[in-house]
Amino acid sequence: MPVEEKQKILSRHPYLRLRLTHAAIGSFPCHTMGNVMMVNRIITVFADSEEGRSSIRDSVSGEKFLMRPGYCYFIPCNHPTDWNLSQGLRFISLHFNLEMFYGFDVFREYPRCYQRHVPELAAELKELVHHEEEVITLCRINGIIFNLCVELLAKQPEPLRTDTGKWHVYEKVFDFIQKHGDAATRVDALADMMDMRNNVFSRKFTHDLGITPKNFLLNMLTRKASEMLLVPGTTVRQAAERLNFSSEYYFSNFFKKQTGLSPKEFQNHNGAGYSL
Repeated sequence: MPVEEKQKILSRHPYLRLRLTHAAIGSFPCHTMGNVMMVNRIITVFADSEEGRSSIRDSVSGEKFLMRPGYCYFIPCNHPTDWNLSQGLRFISLHFNLEMFYGFDVFREYPRCYQRHVPELAAELKELVHHEEEVITLCRINGIIFNLCVELLAKQPEPLRTDTGKWHVYEKVFDFIQKHGDAATRVDALADMMDMRNNVFSRKFTHDLGITPKNFLLNMLTRKASEMLLVPGTTVRQAAERLNFSSEYYFSNFFKKQTGLSPKEFQNHNGAGYSL
């Protein structure tokens, strides 16, 4: 049988990127409503001294998940959730983006939260996070995330947008936003890069990528803001200035509207060592 090269796999593989942005273990008592983040979250519970007091509620479906030892909980990016965590809950928190192209997380339209009973995985993760610098550990954590992604994507009712040929057309736009995008970036500037009229560019971008250019800019600005606020020592004012907001006040309003948390609340969560 002759060798058959799978060019489609080879051509699309470089676009797939797993980006782990947060890993922590411990407890984090809190009560928040409408919490939204630009990353996917995997929360794996390994102990609870106050059984039955902790839960996650899917704000979209209304489904409530009691948090129990040996269970894994997945919260997709941009998906609002309500959190009620007790002091006795002990868990591992992993945040990640799985992108098929810069800025396009494959779970950006995933419709619901998810729970799974995985006691062996909870025990393994607890051991893994204590060996944070070993290559094998990092590869295994990546493998756990990828395996969960395969399971979740198989449950997704709508097919993914994976036409990277269309995405490649906008590569210079994505590159500019990644390197220089801030609060002053406007859709008409992106249209100029593509030598298109504003309305034509907006219509084509939305048709090809399933999101308006304005919403894409808002998502990227929120992502950059989140990353800046997580850098130790960065003040809210500094983040606002670096992202070219006219004032700290407007930056704070923007961030809370996008995430459900003020910049200070977001930093306080992370300042304690954890981020839901």
